[in-house]
Amino acid sequence: MPVISEPKEKVDILNIKGDVNIFDMVWIKDQLDELIEKDHKKIILYFRNTEHIDFIGLGMLVERLRRMRALNGDLKLVGLNPYVLKLLKMTGVSKLIETYNTTNDAIRSFKCA
Repeated sequence: MPVISEPKEKVDILNIKGDVNIFDMVWIKDQLDELIEKDHKKIILYFRNTEHIDFIGLGMLVERLRRMRALNGDLKLVGLNPYVLKLLKMTGVSKLIETYNTTNDAIRSFKCA
């Protein structure tokens, strides 16, 4: 189950553990909503410990990404395995959400934006 890590350099990190099904994605969406309501606009989803993401849940991520960008925020993905990266490319989501190999790279990208 996903866990919210302590913010690092004013960036919130959700550490996602295990496979992510539609119910987990709803939980992630709710966590993102709570962070957005608290005016947290820089969020990383850390997927290093995730093997599979449910295809249907990707729409929820895109929806939250659009909401965050409308509020001048952003959402970035870190540590995706080849299967999940391929899924993002096949669905076109990889063109919308930036992905990084490391948390530090994703944090630096927020500073450059």
